[in-house]
Amino acid sequence: MACLNCGAEKTIEAHLIPKAFAMEVKRDRGEQHLIIHQGIERPKVSNTGAFDRTILCGPCDGILGKYESYVFKLLKRLREAKAPFGTIVPVDLIEGDTIVRFAAGIAWKFAVTTLDRGQIKLGPYTEILGDIALRGAPIPPAVDVALIRIVELDGDVYYYREPLYDRKDDANMVRFSVGGFVVFLKIDKRRNGQTLPVTCWLRGRSAGAFLMAPAHLFEEGKIHARLAS
Repeated sequence: MACLNCGAEKTIEAHLIPKAFAMEVKRDRGEQHLIIHQGIERPKVSNTGAFDRTILCGPCDGILGKYESYVFKLLKRLREAKAPFGTIVPVDLIEGDTIVRFAAGIAWKFAVTTLDRGQIKLGPYTEILGDIALRGAPIPPAVDVALIRIVELDGDVYYYREPLYDRKDDANMVRFSVGGFVVFLKIDKRRNGQTLPVTCWLRGRSAGAFLMAPAHLFEEGKIHARLAS
């Protein structure tokens, strides 16, 4: 298969969830991940998370890698913030558009992968997100991103969640979880909604904010608690 971005013949094992995020949930040497998809009868196991050999060449995967590296380091820094649940935590010196391009890249990979790897259907936004993440296109107002820090137990990172389609405040979203945060990527021309303040939506921002919340109120925390028990 040729690279879906540039057409290069040689493709690589492109991790769908960046390897760094997958590896940080591990506790012991040799520990494997349990990968569960809705509608898949038997869970898979993996050392480094799911990957697809048919979607990207090395240089194009490296484009996404720059955004993924930035967000990985950013979320580690943001996890150091201590605040009561319900607090909106301000963040200075961020690259809001880089976070959008990161989220767009994750969503795009899952839009073009196969059903057995967790494919999601994004319609025309597949191309729009590919333009944003891989081809440096301007980010339209229809695409934006917000972060919610979900805290479980001692606040460490215990799981990640692959993207799925969601709706918030009547707007279409792609939702996924990495690094102890739930990421909401808006893909809708409608407004961002009132659940989160304007400062939590990060497109075009050099300073923003995120919400602190207990994990047990979110699907991600409930699923993890059920599997752990």
